[in-house]
This record gives sequence, C-alpha cells and structure tokens, in this order.
Amino acid sequence: MKKVININFQGRVIPIEETAFDLLKQYIDSLRSYFAREEGRDEIINDIESRIAELFSERLKKGAVCITDDDVNAISASIGRPEDFEEDNGGSSTESASASAHSGQQQQQHTESASARSYNTGTGRGRLYRNSDDQILGGVCSGLANYVGIDPVVLRILFVLLIAPLFWVYILLWIVVPAKSIQTNITKRLYRSREDKVIAGVAGGLASYFKIDAWIPRLIFALPLLLALISGPFDFFWHDWGFWSGPKFITGSLGSTLFITYVILWIAVPVAVTASEKLEARGERVDINSIADTVKEDLESIRAKGGSFGSEVKQSAENLGAKAKEMGAEASQAFKTYSSEASNKVRSSGAGHVIGVLFKAFFLCIAGIIAIALFFVLLGLLFGSFSVFPLKNFLLEGFNQDLLAWLTLLLFLGIPIVALLTWLIRRIAGVRSKNNYLGYAFGSLWTIGLISMIVLLGLVSRNFKTSDSAPQQYTELKTSSDRLMVDLKPEPAHDYTSDWFGMDEEDWPFYAVNPDTLMLSTVRVDVVKSLDSNYHAKIVRLSRGRTPEVARALASKIDFPIALENNTLYLPHGFGISRDEKFRNQQVRVIIEVPVGKRIQLARDINNYESFEIRTTRRRNRYDDEIDRHRYWIEPGEEYIMTSNDGPRKVADMDEVELRKGNIKLRFKDKDAEFNAEINTGDSDENNSDDQQTKPNSDNNPNNEYRYRGREQKKAITDTVATAPKKAKI
Repeated sequence: MKKVININFQGRVIPIEETAFDLLKQYIDSLRSYFAREEGRDEIINDIESRIAELFSERLKKGAVCITDDDVNAISASIGRPEDFEEDNGGSSTESASASAHSGQQQQQHTESASARSYNTGTGRGRLYRNSDDQILGGVCSGLANYVGIDPVVLRILFVLLIAPLFWVYILLWIVVPAKSIQTNITKRLYRSREDKVIAGVAGGLASYFKIDAWIPRLIFALPLLLALISGPFDFFWHDWGFWSGPKFITGSLGSTLFITYVILWIAVPVAVTASEKLEARGERVDINSIADTVKEDLESIRAKGGSFGSEVKQSAENLGAKAKEMGAEASQAFKTYSSEASNKVRSSGAGHVIGVLFKAFFLCIAGIIAIALFFVLLGLLFGSFSVFPLKNFLLEGFNQDLLAWLTLLLFLGIPIVALLTWLIRRIAGVRSKNNYLGYAFGSLWTIGLISMIVLLGLVSRNFKTSDSAPQQYTELKTSSDRLMVDLKPEPAHDYTSDWFGMDEEDWPFYAVNPDTLMLSTVRVDVVKSLDSNYHAKIVRLSRGRTPEVARALASKIDFPIALENNTLYLPHGFGISRDEKFRNQQVRVIIEVPVGKRIQLARDINNYESFEIRTTRRRNRYDDEIDRHRYWIEPGEEYIMTSNDGPRKVADMDEVELRKGNIKLRFKDKDAEFNAEINTGDSDENNSDDQQTKPNSDNNPNNEYRYRGREQKKAITDTVATAPKKAKI
C-alpha cells in the first residue's frame, strides 16, 4: 500500500503516489541541471512541466485513480532523459549524471511495463473500435480518428458540418462498432496558430497541420467573398440569364458553409501556446530537446520583432527630435514673447488632448463608413455600366465617345476594385512590399479614368441641351356609348430581346432591343376635360437634342399609331428608335379629352409606361408647364366619370347625388314603357328650395328632355324638364 498525495502541478490538481512524486521531482531536477546554462531555461522547464501535466490529466480522464510510478517512468521515457541526450552528444556532465542516477535506476526497472501503456505510438491500425476513453457521443469520431491517424477534432467538425447526410452513418457506426479503451497513436493534433494569424489563426493552424502555405487555406475561406464582390452585381442585373449559377453556388451555399466552418474551428480548436502544443501541431516528436529548440525559436522570433520595432521607434524618435528642434528654434521667440498665454495653454492641454483624440476617432469612424459606402457605390456603378452597354450604340456618337466610355469603365470604375482585390490577396498571402510603384500606377490610371469620365459627360450632355416637339396629331374619337376604355394593343411576336436588363419590362423605359432598334416605353397618358360632347385624343411627340431643330427632327420620326375599336382606344406598347437616330429621351404624351358626364377607364397595363425627364438646365419644357395645369391623374383599372367642377371622379366612390352632377343620361325600362332622360344639375341655383318640384313643359332649357314611349301611346311625346336642384330626387 502506497501513500497518495494531491499536488498543484502547472495549475492542475494531480493525485499522485508519494514515491511517484519523488520520481517526478528527481526528473525535474535533472532537467534543471541539464538546461542550467541554456538561454531561456525557465521557459523550457515550464513547457516540459506543462506537457507532463497534460499527460497526467489524460491518464486521469481515462479512469486512473492516481498517478503511479509506472506513469512517471513512461512519461519520462516518452519525453526523454537528459543522460540519453548527453550520450548522443558524445559525453555527459558529472553534475547531471549524479543528480539523475537514482531516477535512472528506477526508470530502467519499469521500462517494460511502461511500453504497454497508452503513451507509445502503436504499430498498426488493427480493428476499428469506438474509443471509450475519449468520447463525447459514443466515441465514434475518436475511434475513427485513431484508426486513420488524425486528430479527433477534425472528424468531429466534419460530422457537425455534414450532419444531414452523415447522421444515419454515425448512428449505424455507434450501433455496429464495439467500444474499447484504445491506445492512442495520434502524434499530430490541430491547433490554431498564435503567430501566423490574420483573424483567429485558423488558416495558420490548418497550414501547419497539413504542411502547406498559409495563403492557401486563407484563399479558400476568402474565395466566396471575392467572388461575391465580382459576381454579385452581375447576378443583380442578369439574374435571369442563368450564366452565374456557378458563383451563386460558391457565394451561396458553399460560402455560408465555409463561414460556419471557420467559426466552428475558431470555437472548437485551441490555440497552440506551449512548445509541446506547437510540436504536436507540426506532428513532430515531443521530447526535451525539441521543446528546448521550440522555446529558443520563440525567443529568437520575439527578439527579432523587438529589434525591428525598436529600430522603427528609434528612427521615428530621431525624426521627431529633428522636427522638434526645428520647430523649437523657430518658435522660441514666440514663446518668450507670449509666455503668459503659453502657460495658460499648457495648463489646459490635458483636456484639449482628450477632446482632440475623441474628435479624431469620431472623424476616422465617419471616414471609414464613407469609404466603404463609396466602394460599394463604385462596385454598383461598374457592373451597372456593363448592364447598360447594349445602349452604347444608341447613345454615343463616334469613336472618341466610345473610347472615353471604355476608359471610364475600366479605369475610373475598375481600378479601385482591382486595387482592393490586390490588397486583399496580398494581405491573405502575407506579402508586404515597401515599393509604392503599384500604388502610383493605380493612382495615375484612375486619374486618367476620372478625366475621361468628365469629358464624356460633357460631350453627352450637349446632346440633351434643348427640347422641342413635333406637330401634334389631333383625333376625334367617335364612340357608340358614354364609356371609353383605354388599353394597350396586343403585341405580335418580334425579334427583340426582352428583359435584357434582367428585370421586368415594366421596370425600365427600355423594354426591348435588337442590334438596330431600341424600343422605348416613355409614354405618358393624360386626361383632360373636353370642350365639347365628344372624346378626343391628342398625340404629342417630344425629344431632346443639341439644337431645337435637331430635337424637332428626332421627335417627328416617332411613330405612335392609335386605333379605336368597339369603344376601346388601343395604344402601342411603345415606339422604336434606330441607331442612326440615337436616344435623346424621346417621349410621347397621349392627351385624352373626356366630355362632362361621360366615363373613362384605363387598363392596368397602362402602368407599364415609364416617363422621365432629362434636363441639363433648371428650365422646364413649356408644354409640360401648360399640360400640368389642366391634366388630371386617374388610377388605371378604375372607372371614372368627368364632372364639371371636380374633374374625373372615381365612380366607386360617388353616391347617387354625386353621380347626377354634370350631363348624365338615364334610361329606365319596364314591361310597358321606356323612359330616357338627360338632366343637368351641375349649375343649379343654390337658392332654390330643396323640395322644389320638377316643372314639365318648361322652355327654359330645351336641352333637358325626356321621351316616353308606351304601349298605349305609339307617337313619341317630348316634354322638357326644368333644371333640378342638387338635392332633387328623380
């Protein structure tokens, strides 16, 4: 029976046999003697103790009650004894040999028992088992990882990410594969890198685990973001083409999967802090020499970084000192003259410095937000320019404007995107250069693009300088009823490319295009009050141009035929312009005159018309000013009636009295008679009594009449009806 004690070893409470504790203490003392003259000996000993404490914890997790002599001997054998390394180096120090003689004798007695424990590497895969010592949910991942020789964390993350297809596979392995306490043969584990990191060191840890360059996993994780920046605007403008299904997959499902994978690795994978963890991350043997070499490398790296930082600080301090001397020499006289003001400023400099720092942080934050917003604006403009390039032949004139358009697109809009992608790729790959040639080149090319854009805008704006209209086409619409329907003409099949913007045709004024013709839907339908009792349609064709003569000539070329069939006025879907005519914001105004008391309804397809104005000056077209004073807005799909005072009113919102305003024709039928009446109540006398009765046989208003035809009276009798008050009942 041996005495068991509890010790605090590297922050862990370890139950250990008293004799095993003596062996451990002798082993640590031998290490201290071995590394007595080494640089960083305290860090080396601390890392070795951390490794021993980790192995102790693993043993206790597997069910051991306490740490025994065999455990200490096995650990010292796996890490290495100082005398073994001294013999390999050709000699041994007398001091270290005498200090470790007793521990060497005891370790030799227990070598065979230690070789049977879980600290050896194993010789083969053998049979597949679930690991009962290292399990979270059945030990399936741990057993598979030990079987194939990889870190269990890797398999666990794969099963979490692929839980849908691998769920039943996991359950099946849990049922079929037996559980057993497995001797681990894993010498390489996955850690996050603390030295080689951009965000959390995940990519650096993966690079160390798979022995590849760190930029490769970084590029894989960043690839969806880069492709989203490139393909996102294309997908916005051309989502109906189906051409970008590949980037959709990469930036969509795969992109989100990679993002979730990165977050899971960030949470689940620990950081390699100690030397033994760094050696495990690289798959190297963990012994006292490798730990010592790793600690020395870390110290050398820290020393190099400190020297570099110190030289930079020194250089900055020297430059600052030189500038301070110059400023001091120039300002010495001023300080002497205004010493009182200077002392007051010195006393208030603390609060002023704090306020200055706060203002600087605030403005830097605002500047960062503006920079990000400008980047996405440039990105949208770049790919939006690609989408409107089919309009180039209908907008630009000559080779010079084409060249300026390409320079604007590629240099002014494209260079900032290329510069950002270059910076991201260099940041991911860890490439840094002190040469500023690339920045100067990008800046020069972008300046050329800016100048090209300014010149191009000036040349194009001249073509929209003035506006004019062609002679108006006036048509009387003879209908057989008091209701006019306005609809779009059924459009036959054509050879135009519809929806070429990737949007519905009602969302854009350019609803179709082919190599020679551009179809426009820049049409506006206006409703006004007719001056007589008939419907009328007026077609006004408008255009812009460099001069009024050019604008008038372009407007006269607009072909917009209308047709009246069965009380329905059919309008074209739009009109076409050729490449020779060029797009100069040609528009059509359809003015429909509706008599008082008659009705009109616009079909819902009228909403497909789009009308907008392009002006290079603040002055409006005089036609627009005139028509805006007299036109009425009505909602397509609703029936309206024209009134004398209020213009068109929606029939569904009017009561019986309001429907009698204006000239309204009424017709009643029964079995024996037919009654027709036309009554005008819009201009009735307000002073008439509400209960005033209608007066037959009045000659004051001969236009107001009714006709009665009955079975007994075969000859039509015409009687006049006096003007009734607004509240009169019929």
